[in-house]
Amino acid sequence: MILKRLALACAFVLSMTILSGTAWADNIPIANASFETLGNPLSVTCGTGCAYNYGSIPGWSLTGGGGGGNWQPGSFFTSVPNGTLIGFVNATGSISQTLTGDSVLANSVYTLSVFVGDRTDGDSGNYTLSLDTIIGGVKTTLCSFTNNASTIGSGMFQVEGCTYTSPSSAPSGNLFLQLSANTGQLDVDNVSLSVQSATSSVPEPSSVLLLSVGMLFLVATLMVRREKELQLAA
Repeated sequence: MILKRLALACAFVLSMTILSGTAWADNIPIANASFETLGNPLSVTCGTGCAYNYGSIPGWSLTGGGGGGNWQPGSFFTSVPNGTLIGFVNATGSISQTLTGDSVLANSVYTLSVFVGDRTDGDSGNYTLSLDTIIGGVKTTLCSFTNNASTIGSGMFQVEGCTYTSPSSAPSGNLFLQLSANTGQLDVDNVSLSVQSATSSVPEPSSVLLLSVGMLFLVATLMVRREKELQLAA
């Protein structure tokens, strides 16, 4: 009975050790993250399986430049990361979204990820992806990534983005996403934003293994000792 209780206690301690060191992580909701919801019908055709619209993208704001909208790209891309539609904006415009109610948490790591595409006809250009905060109309950039879509590969999409680690005194305001076309056209899909603790850490697998082996060795030693005691008493 004692050994059974000891074994259960060892298992409990091991479980608590693993769980207490596990870093929490969460995905922050983004409206129409894959641009599958239309604001207007895809009324402009551009070839077989290709159509687009100009105007509003539900959940997002379009500002500046030569406009943007939803796009079913057909042969302009070899595949679409998620669904059948993507979002596009022409230079020098931006697609942006305020994550109302989501502000920066202290001591946290934020990762912005965006699938960016390079059109087969070479019309994609230089772009900037940024994670910001906005309060009272004032925008503060937390992190940003600038590149040219030509580095991705013709007809392909690639995950791009940036990471921000917040201090103990977190910036105020709602989180704000901004995807900007600096030259040419920016084509994007499957936008995501994750956050996790900057202070928690997951135990190294080797540490967990050593702890497990040590506890099992202790239980085995006590079981052998108990067996010998029973034999001597017989």
